[in-house]
Amino acid sequence: MIEITNQEALLSLLDTLTDTSVPVFGKMNAQHMIEHLILTVKISSNKLPHPSYFREEKALAFKNAIIYSPIEMPVGFRAPMLTEALSPLVHPDLTTALTELDQELTYFKYFFKMNPTLKTINPSMGELKYDEWLVFHNKHFTHHLKQFNLL
Repeated sequence: MIEITNQEALLSLLDTLTDTSVPVFGKMNAQHMIEHLILTVKISSNKLPHPSYFREEKALAFKNAIIYSPIEMPVGFRAPMLTEALSPLVHPDLTTALTELDQELTYFKYFFKMNPTLKTINPSMGELKYDEWLVFHNKHFTHHLKQFNLL
């Protein structure tokens, strides 16, 4: 499993992606995947707040399954705010998207260093504190690195 706090190792793996990288599963191309990861990091650091999409019981069940169990993120899981269609690309190229991901990961650490007790909303799991977000991001990033056969 990848540790997002080791940005150098993470970015080293992601830097091997190209515009022609083919996913093992799913329909995202490499840039879509990176922009999707940026979105989730922004949600966690409250730059892009989202409501919880599930009632408390269902959110808690997701949280227990993802955060407090050893299972990997399942192939095919789709966050409730995402549609079947891919979102339009935001960045002009993969390199620019990777640069923003690096910046957002740095901000994520800074945000929780400045707000260590704050909980922010994960759309599927409700309120998460920093340590819970780390588990989520580690599993989520690992899932997408496997999507492109990087792990």
